[in-house]
Parts: sequence; structure tokens; C-alpha cells
Amino acid sequence: MEDCCSSLVFPLNKTVLKDHIKEIRPIVIWAFLLNTIWEFGQCLFLYDMWDWPFWKATFWMWAAIIGDVCIVLGLWKITELLFSSVNFQKLKLKNYLYLIFISFVASIVLEWAAKFLELWTYSELMPVLIIFDYEVGLSPIIQITLLPALSVYLSVKRNHLLNP
Repeated sequence: MEDCCSSLVFPLNKTVLKDHIKEIRPIVIWAFLLNTIWEFGQCLFLYDMWDWPFWKATFWMWAAIIGDVCIVLGLWKITELLFSSVNFQKLKLKNYLYLIFISFVASIVLEWAAKFLELWTYSELMPVLIIFDYEVGLSPIIQITLLPALSVYLSVKRNHLLNP
């Protein structure tokens, strides 16, 4: 009886789970690397964080990077769910344009929500767009628009090079 119920709750067997982890791991690694570089690069100049205590700034930076990795994974899977014809393994531009479009929409919604919730403030160097009376940073919009597609592309490209 336990086996019957456990398969309903978690239908993946060990082989499927291993394959899924094998597919996700390189995307997570690329997303982590790219977003770490981006976050540390933009936060030096485009956010007002210099008066924050060290540990608060450290926590927020790493939380942002982990959040960015989750955003990449979420947008990748949402794109695959919304567009059943998408197969990122084929390295076709159309597939990545779908992901870029979904990511662009998500970037505006996510950054607007962060500003609405007053999670952070920008320095005067941040180029901004006004969306529903809030200044939304152009740098995070570009980040969330492009880095998911770049993370998936680099992951797939590396896999193709290692396994021709």
C-alpha cells in the first residue's frame, strides 16, 4: 500500500530523477556563474547598498543570486510548458526567442514588484523605465531577459561539445 501511495505523490523513479538532475545541473551552474558576475558588477554602481552593514549586504547579494538561479530554472520550465514545440536541445533560435520573450515579461513584472515592495533602491547611475509610476531598473530587466536563455544555451552547447 505504501508503494502505491508514494508513486502517486512522487511518480519519479530513481532513473528519471537522476536524468532530471543531470539535465538541470549544468543550467544551475551556468545560471549561478552568470548571475554572480552580473549581480556583483551591477551592485557596485547601480544600487544604493554602500551604507548597508556588511552582513546585510552579503545576505542580500547571495539571496539575490540564488533567487536569480531559481528564476532561470522557472522561466526555462515555463517556456517548455507554454510552448510544447520548444526543444532547447536542438539549439534553434526560435526556441531561445520564446524563452527571451517570456523572460522579458517576467523581468518587468518581477522588478516592478521588487520596487513596489521597496526591496531595494537604485543609485542615480541606474537607467530606469517608468512602469505604473515606479522606476524600474533597466539593468535587472536586461539581466532577467537574457541570462536565462544564455544559461540554457551554454549548458546545451557544452553538452553537445562533450557528447557529439
